[in-house]
Amino acid sequence: MTMLRAERVTLGYAGRAVVHDVSLDITAGGVGLIGESGSGKTILARAFLGLLTPMAGNIWYGDQTLKKADMRKFRKDVQPVFQAEALDPRMRIGASVAEALPVRGPRAARARVPELLEQVGLDPGLAARRPHQLSGGQRQRVVIARALAAGPRLLILDEPTSALDVTVQARILDLIASLDTERLLITHNLAVVRRLCRTSHVLFAGRVVESGPTRDLLADPAHPYTRALRDAVPKLGGSPPQARGTTEAVPAETGCPFRLRCPLAAPECERPPVLRDVRGRQVACHRAEDVLVT
Repeated sequence: MTMLRAERVTLGYAGRAVVHDVSLDITAGGVGLIGESGSGKTILARAFLGLLTPMAGNIWYGDQTLKKADMRKFRKDVQPVFQAEALDPRMRIGASVAEALPVRGPRAARARVPELLEQVGLDPGLAARRPHQLSGGQRQRVVIARALAAGPRLLILDEPTSALDVTVQARILDLIASLDTERLLITHNLAVVRRLCRTSHVLFAGRVVESGPTRDLLADPAHPYTRALRDAVPKLGGSPPQARGTTEAVPAETGCPFRLRCPLAAPECERPPVLRDVRGRQVACHRAEDVLVT
C-alpha cells in the first residue's frame, strides 16, 4: 500500500529549482533515499512532511493531495525523526516527549511518557533530565520516542545515526528495525539503507537516477553514480577506494547531469536521459547496460 506519493514534483527556494520532476512512492517494507550532500534528499523529505510546497507537481497522501488532506490526521500518521540536536535544550526530556502526545495533560503524560521511554530502551528516570545530560545515543532515542508519541503509521528519518559512534548506531538501527511502523529513510549510508529498506531511490542533482529493490540496486548498480557510491565505501582490510571520473565536477546543466563526472560518458550523454526499465529497475542512463557488465 502506498501512503505517500510524489507525482512529478519540482522543489526549490526563491524560485530556483533544486529537485526536478521527481515521482516516487513510499510503500511497505521501508523506502530509502540515497545520495551525497546536496542531492535533494532532505528537501524532498520536507515536502513529504508538508513543510514545503512544490513548485510543480503534487504530494499525495492516500487518495488526496496534501493541500486537500485532513492535516490533523496526516500529522498523526506521518512523523519526522530528526537528528538528536533537534531537542529543545531548555526542556526536560519528559516534557519534550509529552509535548508530542495527541492528548495533553499531566495525567496522560504520567502514563505515557515512561512507556514511550521504555519502548525505545531508556530508563523512565531520564524524564527528569535535560538533553545535555544524555549521551548522543540516548538523545536520539528520545527523538524517536517523541515521534512514536503520536502513534504514527510512517516515520520519516533524516540521517538518524550520522552523529553517533558505531556501537550506538547499531543499537539505534536495531530499535528502528523493531518498530511496527513503515519508514522513509534519508541517508548516504549504504549499509543502513540495505538493512532497513526494501526499496531505494538514488538521487543526483535533484533527480532520481536509479530506483529498485535495495538488494539488487546495491549488489549490481545500473547507473554509474550508484556504482560510484557503492565503490566508495571502504572495505575492512582492503585497499582505499579509488574514485573514477572527475568527482569534483559540478552537475552538467545540459544533457545528463552526471556526465562531467562519469567514466563512461559518451556523445549520447549530451541528451537528457529518461528513467527506463533495465533488469527490473528504473534507470536514467543511456549506458546502463554497459554499467551492468563492468
